[in-house]
Amino acid sequence: MVADLKSLYRIQKSDIKPAAKALTEAFRNYPLLVYKYPDESQRNKAAYYFFLVIVGYGFRWGEVYATSPQMEGVAVWYSSEHFPMRFCKMLLSVPFSALLGFPASGAARMQSAANFVEARHLQVAPARHWFLDSIGVLPQYQGQGYAGTLIRAMLARTDKERLPVFLDTMDEIDVRRYEHLGFKVVEKAAVPKTNLNNWAMLKEAQ
Repeated sequence: MVADLKSLYRIQKSDIKPAAKALTEAFRNYPLLVYKYPDESQRNKAAYYFFLVIVGYGFRWGEVYATSPQMEGVAVWYSSEHFPMRFCKMLLSVPFSALLGFPASGAARMQSAANFVEARHLQVAPARHWFLDSIGVLPQYQGQGYAGTLIRAMLARTDKERLPVFLDTMDEIDVRRYEHLGFKVVEKAAVPKTNLNNWAMLKEAQ
């Protein structure tokens, strides 16, 4: 089992697009994406640009790790001082192709839900913390411990820093997995204008 972040692969600038593609595949059945984009081809296109923004932002203002250069699993982290995303910071970090493709792909359709989740994050986790923005494992590697490896490696550091870690999910199955890693649900909230719920979770430093 991976003990620390040195055992992981910290992505380089050239890895931003491959990491976004890996997250797109990992999240292809994520409840919010399925709800907003019933058509799979449209869903994949929107998700790719959505994650291109997230990975680019995380690369510039946080830390993005993969299990290896093959991107079996990818995790995007940044501290609460860089949350929420600010447009001026996005301009400095996100590939220009993502800025052009985001609205054209229809990714903006998720913005209202994203705004709601952002507001709840600020409400339930006001203190300084680390934020696990996104974590995903390619379908063919799921169930083999890659996600746990990515998370535990960072938790080893956040515990040393005495900082809590926040994440949220709209997939109830993931809630149990995160609880197994020490996270606790601090809020379950219905996402407006959808049939979805959002679970906000926090892990205190050990």
